[in-house]
Amino acid sequence: MPARFPHLVLLGVVAAGAALAPVAPQRGAVAAPDRFLLIRRDHRLEAIQLVRIHDQTLVYRDQDQGSVTVLLSRCLALFRAETAPANVSGGLLRLADGQRYPGQAFSGASGADGVLVWDQSTWLGRMEVPLQRIESVAFTQGAAIPRMGDGDRLRLANGDRLEGLVTALGDPILMEVTEDGRRTIQIPLHRAVSVRMVTPRQKPSGRRLWLIDGTIIDVSTVEVSDDGLLRPGGLPFVSQQPTKPLSISSLVAVLFDAEGLVPFAALEPVAVKGPLTRYVVPRPELLDDLAPLGLARVLLRGPVSVRYELPSAESYLMAEARLPPEARRWGDCELLIRDEGREVFRARLNADNPVVPIGVTIHGTQLEIEITEGANGPVYDHVVLHRAMVIRE
Repeated sequence: MPARFPHLVLLGVVAAGAALAPVAPQRGAVAAPDRFLLIRRDHRLEAIQLVRIHDQTLVYRDQDQGSVTVLLSRCLALFRAETAPANVSGGLLRLADGQRYPGQAFSGASGADGVLVWDQSTWLGRMEVPLQRIESVAFTQGAAIPRMGDGDRLRLANGDRLEGLVTALGDPILMEVTEDGRRTIQIPLHRAVSVRMVTPRQKPSGRRLWLIDGTIIDVSTVEVSDDGLLRPGGLPFVSQQPTKPLSISSLVAVLFDAEGLVPFAALEPVAVKGPLTRYVVPRPELLDDLAPLGLARVLLRGPVSVRYELPSAESYLMAEARLPPEARRWGDCELLIRDEGREVFRARLNADNPVVPIGVTIHGTQLEIEITEGANGPVYDHVVLHRAMVIRE
């Protein structure tokens, strides 16, 4: 199969959470447009009223100190804990570096130049995205994406599935297949439901924005002005700046440093173990994978031990462990955290103590989280990690 990539680019991991009072986000809803949580490099998580972001500084209003200015170099991220992006309407374009654009493919574009012409209609308008940047496309709302295969995989409206090499993602879609000899077939765009490309994971670049319509976009600069407008600079894949202004109420999150913040939910377990009496040991489950900054809640069903490989030594794990409401009658367990086999954190969770903040320095790259049964045995020993993040030192 012809190669679409001259070399592979590895994924750089990113962003994640902390410990405040529980908040129930409402999808598509925004509370006060200037209220955010600020994550600092020194592991502080502050609730702030954002005033502006300009050049290299961020200004917020504090009830006690008045106006406070902080250097962006000391900030990792900014996000709304009480707001989640709206359900995406229409199609969805996902890139290999994690960017995401709701919209639809232009039916009249040929795609012959190695680009997908995409209409991000809520703001950016016409985009031209190179094929080697694309991870998947859902051409219709809610369309299931094929699993990763040895080649690009295309789902059609009649249920058929094709595998090969997509050479043009336009109208029609051109795909090389090897059944009965190598040949190129043409598929009208209206017959396509979704496609999964074999694009390798790629690093994010610049600063990343999460918007209320479900867009995730990397930009070079972020400015929030006193007039309440958001002005990103260096927009990708567009030939001109969009004329439609963005309100600060459209902003759900900003990641200032893609290298400094790793969402715990982005870590893949390298080992999941349980007691011998447990025949099936469930893996950690992500409860909301569209969470801003990638801060999906992680459900652990104990008794269980889960080991992770951290991207680097010397980091800080920050999260909030909670017994979910349905587990608070019978759940009684201990949560242990080990750094290279050395215990660095232990806490008991039960009906009297259902929420525990976590803030611990990790010196090695081997992190283990274990949930052991308590007074009521292995019954509802479920723990949810909220806003869990690894801050790289």
